[in-house]
Amino acid sequence: MEGEEDGYEEGARGEEGEEGQDVPGNALWTRGSATLPDLPKTEEGKWVVYLEKHDSLGLLTTGTGRKPSGIVTVLLKKYWPGLYRAVSNGPNGPKKLALKWDDYHAAPCGVMTTTTEDGRRVAPTCAQVVLRTFWEFYKLSSGMDHQEATAVLEKMAKKNLRDALYHVRKLAITHYFAEKGKRKNKDRVIAENLTIEDDAGWQSICPTWCVNKKDGWSALVRYWTDDEEFKARSIQNKANRGSGGTHNQGNKPFPLYEKDMVAANGGQEIPRIQVWQAAHKKKELVEGKVVYYGKTEESVDSYKNAFKKLHGEDSDPLSEPFDEMAVMISGHGKPHGRTSILNEVHKPTITLPRIRNMTSSSGVCMPPRPRRSTQASDDARMMEAYEQLQEEFQHKMHEYEVANSASREHMQEQTKALFAALTAGAPPPQYVEPPVVPPLPKMPTKAEFLAQFHGGTPVSALPYY
Repeated sequence: MEGEEDGYEEGARGEEGEEGQDVPGNALWTRGSATLPDLPKTEEGKWVVYLEKHDSLGLLTTGTGRKPSGIVTVLLKKYWPGLYRAVSNGPNGPKKLALKWDDYHAAPCGVMTTTTEDGRRVAPTCAQVVLRTFWEFYKLSSGMDHQEATAVLEKMAKKNLRDALYHVRKLAITHYFAEKGKRKNKDRVIAENLTIEDDAGWQSICPTWCVNKKDGWSALVRYWTDDEEFKARSIQNKANRGSGGTHNQGNKPFPLYEKDMVAANGGQEIPRIQVWQAAHKKKELVEGKVVYYGKTEESVDSYKNAFKKLHGEDSDPLSEPFDEMAVMISGHGKPHGRTSILNEVHKPTITLPRIRNMTSSSGVCMPPRPRRSTQASDDARMMEAYEQLQEEFQHKMHEYEVANSASREHMQEQTKALFAALTAGAPPPQYVEPPVVPPLPKMPTKAEFLAQFHGGTPVSALPYY
């Protein structure tokens, strides 16, 4: 996300006081709200984008140009649904707070409402408006498929919305303290766990992109302050982040960090595992030795051991192309939805249960998942059963995502063929049923599982859907 996109009005910038020091209000500075640039007048004037990685588009145009990620974030804020009624529920349906990209697909975009010939008022969804407006600024590099690029664009929107809602809360708090003459940057807000105690305080710093959606802003504030699940997740995320940092990339995305490393290496490619390791190295030496963030060393050693078991002791795990099977084996799958190494850099295409089947048939011994040591044998059995259920859930979730992706691609092809036929004046093509998508798997919470486990319900009988 680009730095200027917090959504607050720009004030005069003067001398910034020391952290937490009282200073005159006109000496404080808050970043301005980003706006969309002027639309290009011709197709040739559009900026060119390319597939930077599986979930990101990069800017190929040389010279001036806005990064695709920044434009996506501005569009997400401009067309944020706030409190909305889903199109499928009709005008009298219940209102819902937009927190996810799926909400943009469900919410009608009121500012784009049009009237049909028969007098009906129709509106595209907010997601359709975001995607359509994005392509008014950009065009694809040669050889890139528009359908694939749009799928990547949706992944960017999903991530950027999550980031935007996270940052707007922190930045709202910094703005609140700035109004009171105290300088509190975002890092200080996080470190001191600062918040705003009263609702009036929250309402006084409503960001510009929520001004016309005050009910949505109020609902968002209530979600932050009253929702127990959100507060519990915030506490857990803060504990997971720790206080020592996680990498040295700053706000630079991994593909750009990798590109800079290759450029510094004279243009010669560097194995991705080495780039990832370098990104997690601390800049300061400790007693003359290189030190890494968190469990980087442990994760890399585990990966090296798994790689050598798969490819032989003479193999070189850090110099050869990375192996996703070794990635999954070394971290025992994705126990918390993340791989222990190369997370968000490479999305595994294989699940741990399948790897177990493959390695057992090939004679490779796969190390068991580490178990949490407990005194009671019943607790040990419970943890083992729950971890097994998690692995089975991940396997089913992978099957669901593959089937759902195939079904969506099928429907898009059907729609494309229908529009092509209508444009050409030809009869519509025969409708073909899309591939069957299984129900969305559901993983029981720890509390639900405990209740069922101690109640005598067999693990295999637990509901998945």
